[in-house]
Amino acid sequence: MAESFAEIEARQAEARLAFGRMLRLWRERNGWTQYTVADWGKEAGFPAISYGNLSAIEQGKAGELRRPAFFQLAEVNRRIAEQSWGRLKTQALKDKLKGATAIVDDDGSLWGPIELWSCYVGLRPVPTAFQPKPRPEAPPVALQEARALSQTWRELVSSAVDERDLDAFEAVQEIARQAPLPLRKQLRTVLTSFGDYEPEQLKELWDGEWLPECWIRAWLVNLTPAAEEAQPVASQPEAVKGKTKSTGSRSKAKSTTASDS
Repeated sequence: MAESFAEIEARQAEARLAFGRMLRLWRERNGWTQYTVADWGKEAGFPAISYGNLSAIEQGKAGELRRPAFFQLAEVNRRIAEQSWGRLKTQALKDKLKGATAIVDDDGSLWGPIELWSCYVGLRPVPTAFQPKPRPEAPPVALQEARALSQTWRELVSSAVDERDLDAFEAVQEIARQAPLPLRKQLRTVLTSFGDYEPEQLKELWDGEWLPECWIRAWLVNLTPAAEEAQPVASQPEAVKGKTKSTGSRSKAKSTTASDS
């Protein structure tokens, strides 16, 4: 029986998410930020994928990705395999590239633009080394701890908004876009102080670290390079036990919890 259009779309969306997870895991294993590849290309003089485009791909939100993106990613992969770093002046960048590993197939063959494209559209699976492992069981969280975690994430966002004089409503919306669609409404509710996460909800938001914290971190990194200085303060529930100090988050981000367009 032929696939319906909806089924094809769903399969393509899942392939893009898998491809994005692969790129993120590859980048993190190399110890890179989303700026590293773009900085490398700029300094070494080759066309590299922008950090904004890389971020969209990692989140599975890039849509119909254009051909140059696959060639740009393949060029990075080739340079890693050949250790062709180019003429680099920045020692910090040299240190980040040292020991980097390329994306290769299960048989060790290097991935080029064809393999990358085939994976993106769902014609080739992600290499075994980059396939997601079963999500670990979330640590037990009591009601007070769930409220403390919620407050910690609000304070992290509120602090960034205050320091950069950002629009609080836009900040919450941008963070919510980092999350899968079904999880955005509750995330906005928490960040705008209209509610807290419940322990049962947090069980679905643990992937070795708290996903709301990952989404906030991704938003911070995408603000400016300087935003990397603002680090999340909690990744385990023990780090926030008893923390219930309130802030001005409610007044800074009270505008709405309306759904995405």
